[in-house]
Amino acid sequence: MSMASTADGARRERVLAVALEVFGRYGLRKASMDEIARSADISRQGLYLHFANKEALFRAAIQQELDTALDEATTCLNTQGLGLEQRIVAALDAWLGRYVGSMLASDIGNLLQTPAMQLDDIVDPATVAFDNALAAAIAAAMSESDRRRLGLTPEEITEALHAVTQGAKYLSNARAESREQFVARMAAGVRVIFAGFGAMARRTP
Repeated sequence: MSMASTADGARRERVLAVALEVFGRYGLRKASMDEIARSADISRQGLYLHFANKEALFRAAIQQELDTALDEATTCLNTQGLGLEQRIVAALDAWLGRYVGSMLASDIGNLLQTPAMQLDDIVDPATVAFDNALAAAIAAAMSESDRRRLGLTPEEITEALHAVTQGAKYLSNARAESREQFVARMAAGVRVIFAGFGAMARRTP
């Protein structure tokens, strides 16, 4: 990849990150291309060169955010030298805790459910990919004796982990807690789930 292409890619990433913040602040309807261009330090014409309209920019911003979250979560799950429980807490934080404690904490969730935009084709594949990665990490740490003893599949454990994390996220947002407090609350919940898993929770890749 040439230096020019690398620079263009980095600029596009920054524009999309800024656009996400503007959409989060104002919502899709009230956010303007002028405001996004101004915030991203790019001309309005330059913005339209890359994105045909506000809806295309919105979808691209959401796609980039989901891709980034998925990449970070996958990296956490594959980190060498850490036990399964630690890797799962880090991955869940990367996937769900990104905006806890920030001004966009409630806005991001609202954006993903914007009535004017159908985002299922973006959100659903990313969610499935994350769930599959989480279940795969759990499956890799499970021995045959673990499977018999626990009587649970990796997919069922993944569902339980989601329930705990969503609850921790809801409480943290409701109480205006920091991301660190969210991680601590989530880690406690994950630890409860893994309490009976024995050596499996400590297994490293």
